[in-house]
Amino acid sequence: MKKRFWVIAGVLFIIIGIQVKNAVFIEYKVEGVSMNPTFQEGNKLLINRFAHHFQTIGRFDIVLFKGPEKDIFIKRVIGLPGETLRYEDDQLYINEKKIKEPYLDDLKAVTAGGDLTGDFTLKEVTGEEKIPANHYFVLGDNRIHSNDSRHFGFVSDKDIVGIVAEKIDEK
Repeated sequence: MKKRFWVIAGVLFIIIGIQVKNAVFIEYKVEGVSMNPTFQEGNKLLINRFAHHFQTIGRFDIVLFKGPEKDIFIKRVIGLPGETLRYEDDQLYINEKKIKEPYLDDLKAVTAGGDLTGDFTLKEVTGEEKIPANHYFVLGDNRIHSNDSRHFGFVSDKDIVGIVAEKIDEK
């Protein structure tokens, strides 16, 4: 009788665990090259659908969101609400302070002296001086081949599906 109880309890625990995992996390398969080299086309990612409701989205978090045509995108958060942003000579400036982007080092090494990110100001690409409340400025890591906030503007927190929790395969 005791053994049967523990078997049933174990099975219920596993079933509940799977249901909780499925409610909190979704799998996403990377399409395209805009996040190279961080993620390759075909990589599978685990997306936490609730993290952004309980914690602040941070600079350089990678988010899954609905784009302007309701397409799903995955990009890196570069600018946060209330900030100014610009790029000059391949250097990111947030509120006029230089910000390092170490995740781009490998890609910059193969651009043979060319800029990975062209010069622009927030005003030039969005018409705004600062990022509005509850919005983010996002870019793909592969800046040359990315459709991102430079093209479609800010991402509202209401359009964010989740934050990348981890890569679950190497393709």
